[in-house]
Amino acid sequence: MSSRSQTKRATRAKERARQRARDKQRAQRSNGPSSPFGDAGGFFDSAFGRYREPDPRPRGAAEILDDARYGVLITELLPQARTIEPARFYADAEPVLVGWVRQIYGCGWQPTELIRFARLRAKTAGADLIRLAIAAERASRQGPTRDDPQWLRQWAAAELPTELPARGWAMAWARRAVDDDIKAILRLAMALGRIPELDQLLPPPPGVHARRPLIGRSATAASANPILERVRALLAKAESTEHESEAMAFTAKAQELMTKHAIEQAMVDEAGASESQPGMIRVPIDAPYADAKALLLQTIAEHTRCRSLFNAELAFSNVVGYADDLEAVELLFTSLLVQAQRALVEASAAAPPGARTRSQAFRSAFLLGFTARIGERLAEVRRVAYTSADATGFLPVLASRDTRIDEFMAERFQATTSERVRGGYDASGYASGRMAGDAAAFTAGDLVAEPDLARSSAVPVAPQLF
Repeated sequence: MSSRSQTKRATRAKERARQRARDKQRAQRSNGPSSPFGDAGGFFDSAFGRYREPDPRPRGAAEILDDARYGVLITELLPQARTIEPARFYADAEPVLVGWVRQIYGCGWQPTELIRFARLRAKTAGADLIRLAIAAERASRQGPTRDDPQWLRQWAAAELPTELPARGWAMAWARRAVDDDIKAILRLAMALGRIPELDQLLPPPPGVHARRPLIGRSATAASANPILERVRALLAKAESTEHESEAMAFTAKAQELMTKHAIEQAMVDEAGASESQPGMIRVPIDAPYADAKALLLQTIAEHTRCRSLFNAELAFSNVVGYADDLEAVELLFTSLLVQAQRALVEASAAAPPGARTRSQAFRSAFLLGFTARIGERLAEVRRVAYTSADATGFLPVLASRDTRIDEFMAERFQATTSERVRGGYDASGYASGRMAGDAAAFTAGDLVAEPDLARSSAVPVAPQLF
C-alpha cells in the first residue's frame, strides 16, 4: 500500500472516531451526565441533578455554564460565550458560581477540598476562581454557621482573599487569567458537574439541604480543646529550638498530655457522662507516591486508636476515630511526612545524576521503609506505656471505643478492597527509609517514650493499603 493510501485510510479512521465521539456525547446529554467514578461507593451522577433540555430563548452566561456543567463540549459553547459582552457574562456568572458552591457544600464538600478538587480537575485558574466564589459565599453567609469554629478553620486554611468586592470579582479574575478565561470557566463548570457526593463533615449553610447525615469530628470540636492547644504550643517550641535535648523534652511532654487526655476522656465516656461517638476527617494525599503516603497515614492512625481508608480517585484518606485522636493523627502525620520528604530530598541531592537514589523504585521503597520503622516505634511506645500504667482500668474502655469505631467503619464503608503499594522495590531505598524512620522525631502520638526505644529486629511484611 502506498504512503498516500495509508494517509487517506488514517484520515478516514480519525473522522469515524470523531463521529463516534460526537454521537456518544449527544447520547450522554440526552440521558444525563455519568460519573467518572462509577456507581460504586455511593457516588451520585452529579451533585446538581439531571440534564435539562436547552431553553429556546437567547442564552446568557447561566445557561451556557449549565450546559458546560452537564457535559456539552467546550468547543460548542465557546462561540456562544464569546458573543456576550465580557462584563455582562461575568456579572451573570457570579451568582451562578456562588449558588453552585452552596449546593456542593450540601454534598459534603469542604472549602479546602473544593479548591483542591478544582486545581486537580480544572487547573490553577479554576482553583483561583472557585476560591473567589467561596469567599463571596462566605461574605453573604448568615445564620449560626457563619461563626462556626469548624467553618472558620476551613476558611482560614483556604487562604481566602481578605477584601472582595460585592460584584466584579469574576471579571477581575478574568483580566488576571493566564489562560483563555472563557475556556477556564467552562472547564471549571464541566469539572463541578462531575463532582461526587461525600460524607457531611460540616453543617451546611442555611437553606441548603445536606444529602447525608452530619458526621463531623465528634460531638465536641477537637480544635477548641485546651489540651490540644497546649500540645500545639509544645510542638511549636520543639520545632523552634536548636537544642536537641530541649526538643525531645517538649515532644515527650506533648505525647504525655495526649495519652493522658485520651485515657481520661475514654473513662468519662464509659461512665456515661458523655455521648461521644466516632467522628471522621478527610486528609489530602498528594502525588507522587500517594499510595505510599496513604500507608504512612494508615500506620499512624492504627497506632493512635483510629482507622484510615484511602480514596485513590479523589486523592484523600478518610480517617475515623474520636475527636482528640483524630487531631493527634493530623499533627503526627504532617510532621512525619515533612521529615520523610526532607530525608528523601537530602538523599537524592547528594547523589549524582542517574543514581539509584533518584529512581522511582528507590523513592517508593524509601517511604515504605520509613513507614515500617515508624510503625514499629509506635507499637513499642504504645506497649511500654500500656504496661507502665494501670492497664486493667483503661484498656477495656479503649477496647470498647475500638469496637464502636469498627462498627462505624462497617456501616459507612461496606465495599472496600486492599491492594499493595505500587512503585517497585529497592533494597537500598527501603533500608535508607528505615534509617530515616529511626531518626524521626515524634511530634504527637500515643505515649511518652525515649527516642531510642523500640529497636526491634522484626522483618516487616509487605505493606498493604487498608
